Amino acid sequence: MIQKEMILVLVIISIVLAGCTAPIPEISDEVQEEVEPVEVIDNPALNENDVPKDELVVDETLEESKVEEPEAIIEENTEFQIFNPQLTYEGAYNGPLYGTSEQIGSASMDSYFKNLDRNGINFFIGMFGISGEPVADALISDQGLGEVISAAQKHPYRIIPFFNPGIGGETIEEKGYLTTDLYNWYKNTLTASQKIVGKNFIRGFGEIETQEWSARHNDPKILELITLAKQNSIHFMFHPVADKINDVEEMIEAYPETTFLIHMFREDLAESQSQLITILQEHDNLYFSMDAAHILHLNGNDIIYTYDSNDKQSAINKFVSTYDSKEKSMINDAISAYKPLVDAVPNKVMWGTEIGPEYAFDSQVFDRAIKISRLVIAGFAPEHQEAVGYKNALRVFGQGVVADPSITVINTGSWPECADTQTSACDTSCEIPDADSLTSEQESCYQNCLIRKKCREVLEMDVG
Repeated sequence: MIQKEMILVLVIISIVLAGCTAPIPEISDEVQEEVEPVEVIDNPALNENDVPKDELVVDETLEESKVEEPEAIIEENTEFQIFNPQLTYEGAYNGPLYGTSEQIGSASMDSYFKNLDRNGINFFIGMFGISGEPVADALISDQGLGEVISAAQKHPYRIIPFFNPGIGGETIEEKGYLTTDLYNWYKNTLTASQKIVGKNFIRGFGEIETQEWSARHNDPKILELITLAKQNSIHFMFHPVADKINDVEEMIEAYPETTFLIHMFREDLAESQSQLITILQEHDNLYFSMDAAHILHLNGNDIIYTYDSNDKQSAINKFVSTYDSKEKSMINDAISAYKPLVDAVPNKVMWGTEIGPEYAFDSQVFDRAIKISRLVIAGFAPEHQEAVGYKNALRVFGQGVVADPSITVINTGSWPECADTQTSACDTSCEIPDADSLTSEQESCYQNCLIRKKCREVLEMDVG
């Protein structure tokens, strides 16, 4: 009897132990993490690692017919950590900045982003020069579409790409390109770019230097460009003059769904300010960029451009000397010039640099341009300072693009500058004509020729 009871106890214990080792149910992979709110941080040491990889979502459900035109990877809801500047100044606006008129091409993107990070410039609308028809197998990191893609891959959410054909407005006027080639340059470049990066990557046309053209701002050939922008749901940035300010109103009324961004020379702003304020107040689709290059104004000249020369160090020295001796007077003059505009339409004024010359990207010059901008913004009403500094632009133009990491861009950073004999050899082998724009076949042939030679062509890139 006792033996039977012992056997029964052992059986019960065996059953209990078996239950303790039962398999544990798997936890679903579909649990989503809670997104942290946007936060302003003080350490802007940002790079491609700052955006967690698990927040980047690639849509892999594209239809087969869309394979040739991939959609850009744009995370509208991703929370970017807005950061403050490392450089601050007593009595200045020391918050984040969003540059809305950035001329890209004279400085390397790596050094440019160091300038941005140091000065708290979180986002920027880049006026990139992209000529010809980009092709996927000839993208290089130092110019054209390849430069934009490479920078966006390294710095997601920070770049809002606009483009122009890299030819200045004065040249377009002199050679009559407005009535002949300009529209097709924009159309063909945009179409070719979209086949590589998708339709949502290029966000606008600009800068379009209409101030250099004899044509009215609402000339049919200019309206043709705006129509192209409208058809592609992108923005339009141009430079008007005072005696054609009526044209501006007619343009923006004709395209109410298109967002227009403008800047002006100081003298044109002064002459047309009252009418411009009325237009800005009465139309939701027009915005104004107040730029450092025009803030740095002395004796009727924008000194950033006054001191530009082939002697880079001489240009730096002259600028620094003038700035340091005239800072206060330039600040006061700029506040007087821009405060009426900000007071009247505080939700319509944005900030940018409009800095183009190569010497101006040197830290001694660039940092001073941002310093004076911050001191001028501090001259506006306290409730308007963040709006002008970054909030207006962020509301209207949003965060920047995210480039598909699978797009191959050849890094040319360590390559030497091409010798004349090398570029001439490529011109000959590819039968390159003496023209301002190339076909996609010519562009591909020429770029691949330089890639085989492992040298960089340093272009005198203008904007227009």
